[in-house]
Amino acid sequence: MKKVGKGRAPGFHQMCIAMKLTTLLLTVALVEAHGGGMAQNVNLSGQHLSLKTVFSKITRQTGYAFFYSYSLLKQAHPVDLDARDMPLLKVLDLCFAGQPLGYAIENKTVVITARQVAPVNTTGAAPPITIRGKVIDEKGNPVVSASVKVKGSNIGTSTDADGVFSLKVPEGTVLIISSAEYGSTEVTVRKDETISIQLKAANKEVSEVVVTGFGETRQKRSLGYSVTQVSGDDIRATMQANPISALQGMVTGLQVQPGVAGQASTPRILLRGASSLNAYENNPLVVVDGVILDDQSVTQTQGASTDFGNILKDINPDDVESISVLKGGAVTALYGSRAANGVLLIKTKKGKAQKGLGVSFSQEVTFQRAYKTTDFQNTYGAGLYADDWSTGPNGVLAINQSDYGISFGPAMTGQTFQDINGYIRKNNPNSHDLLDLYQTGHVYNTNVSLSGGNENSTIRMSYSRLGSNTVLPNNKFDRNSFFVRATHRIGSWVNLDATATYVHSYNLNPAQQGGNSPMYQFSYDGARNYDAKYWSTHYADSVVGGINNADISGISYYIFYPLYENNYFQTEDNLRAGLDLTATITPWLSFAGNASMNLYNVNHQSEIRGQQPHFGNPNYSGSISDLLQARYRGEFILAHKFGELTPSLHVGGDLFTSGQTGNSWSMNGGGVLPDIYRLSNSAKPANITENAPNKSQLTAVYFQAAVGWRYLTLNLYGRNDWNSSLVYNNGHGVYSYFYGGSDLAFVFSDLLDQKPSFLSYGKLRLSYAQAGNGTDPYTANTGAYTSIGAYSGGTTAVSQYQYQSSTLGNQTLVPEKSAKLEGGLELSFLHDRLGADFAVYRQDTRNQIIAFGVPSTSGVSAALVNGGLVRNKGIELTINAVPVQSKNFVWTTRFNYTLNRNSVVSLPFGARYETLEGEDGIQSVAIAGGAYGAMVARYGYAKYVAPDPKSSLNGMPVLAMGYGGTQAYYKRAGDYGTTPETKEPVIGNIQPKFLGSLFNTFTYKNFSLNIFLDARFGGTEYSTTYFYGSQDGNIKSTLFGRSAALGGLTFTPGNATSQYLGFPLGTAPRHDGIALNGVFQSGSTSLGSDGATHDVSGMTFDQAYKLGYVLPVNATDYYVKTYSWSAGIRQAGVFTNSWVSLRQVAVGYDLPASLIHKLRFNNLRLSLAGRNLLYLYNSAPDHINPENTNDSGAGSAFEEGGVPYVRNFSFLINANF
Repeated sequence: MKKVGKGRAPGFHQMCIAMKLTTLLLTVALVEAHGGGMAQNVNLSGQHLSLKTVFSKITRQTGYAFFYSYSLLKQAHPVDLDARDMPLLKVLDLCFAGQPLGYAIENKTVVITARQVAPVNTTGAAPPITIRGKVIDEKGNPVVSASVKVKGSNIGTSTDADGVFSLKVPEGTVLIISSAEYGSTEVTVRKDETISIQLKAANKEVSEVVVTGFGETRQKRSLGYSVTQVSGDDIRATMQANPISALQGMVTGLQVQPGVAGQASTPRILLRGASSLNAYENNPLVVVDGVILDDQSVTQTQGASTDFGNILKDINPDDVESISVLKGGAVTALYGSRAANGVLLIKTKKGKAQKGLGVSFSQEVTFQRAYKTTDFQNTYGAGLYADDWSTGPNGVLAINQSDYGISFGPAMTGQTFQDINGYIRKNNPNSHDLLDLYQTGHVYNTNVSLSGGNENSTIRMSYSRLGSNTVLPNNKFDRNSFFVRATHRIGSWVNLDATATYVHSYNLNPAQQGGNSPMYQFSYDGARNYDAKYWSTHYADSVVGGINNADISGISYYIFYPLYENNYFQTEDNLRAGLDLTATITPWLSFAGNASMNLYNVNHQSEIRGQQPHFGNPNYSGSISDLLQARYRGEFILAHKFGELTPSLHVGGDLFTSGQTGNSWSMNGGGVLPDIYRLSNSAKPANITENAPNKSQLTAVYFQAAVGWRYLTLNLYGRNDWNSSLVYNNGHGVYSYFYGGSDLAFVFSDLLDQKPSFLSYGKLRLSYAQAGNGTDPYTANTGAYTSIGAYSGGTTAVSQYQYQSSTLGNQTLVPEKSAKLEGGLELSFLHDRLGADFAVYRQDTRNQIIAFGVPSTSGVSAALVNGGLVRNKGIELTINAVPVQSKNFVWTTRFNYTLNRNSVVSLPFGARYETLEGEDGIQSVAIAGGAYGAMVARYGYAKYVAPDPKSSLNGMPVLAMGYGGTQAYYKRAGDYGTTPETKEPVIGNIQPKFLGSLFNTFTYKNFSLNIFLDARFGGTEYSTTYFYGSQDGNIKSTLFGRSAALGGLTFTPGNATSQYLGFPLGTAPRHDGIALNGVFQSGSTSLGSDGATHDVSGMTFDQAYKLGYVLPVNATDYYVKTYSWSAGIRQAGVFTNSWVSLRQVAVGYDLPASLIHKLRFNNLRLSLAGRNLLYLYNSAPDHINPENTNDSGAGSAFEEGGVPYVRNFSFLINANF
């Protein structure tokens, strides 16, 4: 097998320099920040200073705030200080020496109290003692910064990074321990010992916070739109390399289907359906720490193209803190039209204040195993009929090579025969050969992170190494990820937050689809007694090299040779960096700014080994692209509380620039020398193309206002964009557009003075938002003329011009517009033991900028227009419950239900449909007045129309008689219909009727068990594996009708040879007849069993058969004709795609604290998970893999081989110390 070296992108050197400079600057900044944060020293000198003046100067230097009453300060006397770089605590001790005041520090607040004078202990009261304690949560983790106060006073402290506190109080004192994310509890000090206090989580609905579009953390109760937040722990529990693929089934309204090409493949993502008539522009926007990943980097795989994945595979799940799925229109205020399909907002982890340096380590090992293929039949071998043999040497049976690759031949009963390779062997089915082709895949993911900090500065750095090879041979994916995030507070008013991520990945030979997919070819050309084990090692000519032409099946040509000899590889380098700054100007006014960049380099190369003798005529091609996107945002934030009224206002601007360059190259006429993959080896001058620069700019101003009052929160937002994609060459265009919206949150449970005891929380939400949109760069300028030289046919040369592209331009384009309306209800009962979240929504998207087909006489193939109205609406429901909760055992469950309906209200030019995706003769379309995702087929069944509209025959397949009236067959719609609707009828809808998922988690002490069921019901899919596997008799379902025992009808052939294929039928009775299901078209005549001609027009096949007017169709002719590429009915390969999957089962165990502390760990967790374990229900025929679709667009519903069913078994160890 030929080896391949890793390619290096021409821009790699520049990227390394940028990465080094970024790292250097961050390191310098962090060293400064860390040193400044650790040293809380004060410089303060003066005579007769009032405490108020001292407090003010300390606040400016350290950021510490002081809490006191003026009446207390009146009792204090001035102080003389000469503090030079003196620790804060020592300065405070000097200030309060001899004062009638005392102080306590809680977090960064110094609380001033009256000094308590200890009374004479005449009553026997206990003297003060030192109480030490540790505050933990319900899982035993330390609660950091929990408040510990003496009840009835301001005396207190807070817990450190380990949840530990120490306080000196008299015995019998009552302490109140509380934290924002937890409830509070009281503890009475009994004696001088260390105590442990456990805090329970606060009311979930009241305290739950989420990350919103502005990157800020807000209480979910104040939001009037739908948002779901998934924790990083839940993402990592799936053990998926791509964190977006890990969201499969987790969030209502979000449809995620991982790709089939391996760890790096492109997932299909739809959030609340599709809104664009361009099937590949319906992805939600992905934002990572303010860095925008749009359609230029989150690219789609189209058709059966090689899928190397997109930039999403460069996001390391180990660095993810949370993913917020923002469905409402409010996010458009910040992200604009790019967020019309929603936002996936990813926040990464950051360091935290703690003692020393925290180290986190995780190691994941995953084994992948192909365990099942489509159901193949193992009864009949190569050939067209039962005695389809040739005669080999010495009279031995031999394969009839003229009929090879089709499996309607002799039954495989162990006969001795000569195979196509000349070897003599037994005629037995090779039932496991296809699975044996696949190997055990491995994924190794190692992650190490360091974190630390104090109250002013934090830092987290991580390195992750992922190496994998999938179940397909000669395949690998490697990823190295470096991440750093640092925060620093300058004084009390400026906060900095910097992130930088660099990822290098290498992807070799992802799984192929279509003609190069083993699943596809084995069903299409692989006779069931094909010796795959032999040919997998003999695909090349062992004497002269090149392809072994003795394999007449074509599998060596399409599968084995490309699989083991060709190399397709792609290297990617991605640098994402950002800096956030927030500054408090006054108590009610602040500023927030962000600058970020995304540098994405992709280098793709293909090395095709020559198939000619001596491996002659190799081929080599490649491409490179560099994408640089930058974003600059600044806003002022006004917020002030007026009693119970809490208004706030964000006003800001946003600038987003994008530029992409690239080039491609290829040999011309193949290569001169074998195995030399360089352009200098090209037989003719190499083809080299430089891509035109692809630049765009989006400038915007926006606002978001919020007003909260008791149980009501009203949010208003608006944005104006200036979009370069709508600017024409001469500067005109409707490139400025405004849109806005609002939402309202009503927590009605707060309104009830005496709410029912079973009701814990209730909220109504309502939102409406609009969004504008432009188009792809330079699209608006489509339609220019270009010179094509001079016509010199006469005596005078005449200049010639033509359109620059095949699409007619449009000088009056206006922005697209979408409008979203959503209502929702959130409920919680029985102290959060039962909860529900219900949403109903509708979105209209109009004025879409699309290229519509026009008559060829216009000189172009399409015209650029504004038009079309797409509507999607639906409901979402989440139910969560805690059925069982005891001291040691907890059972939690969550059920998700999603129903979405996509429709097309109108299309321009009176067009019937816009194509989304398809195969030859069958496609998914957006059909005017019908469904977005309707499946139409001109090679579908023609539908019978009876004279009587009420006839039960209406809609049945149309039959015709051929071959002199001796054989019936199905009529194609395109050959029968008289209108566009009947020539290409709607045969289904690819959109599911509904999606569902069920999560169950069982926790017993330190053990946890998670069981995840994922389901889809409804929606049609077309399978080429099933269709062409049926044509060639390789699929198990084609056994039907081949014999009496297999349901075949008995008949005496009217002809001695097959009417369609021409093989001998004989004159004796046969038992392989198959009856068709349909109605004969007008004018159909048949030659009956009585030898007479009969008019069967309008009769069903069953009626004509019972009268003896028609004969059954022999099984071979039936399957080959019905499912053939040239004459077949594509609709016969369509099925309803419904399934229930046991998506994951995971077991986890946290080692006891008593043990891990001895090992000097903070925690140690072991996990074992099984992913994609089995389908509990699958409606696909012959167990076609229902998730093997070949495309990531919104019109995807076409299976082209893909891969077998693959299970993943993973082991993970996670340690912190």
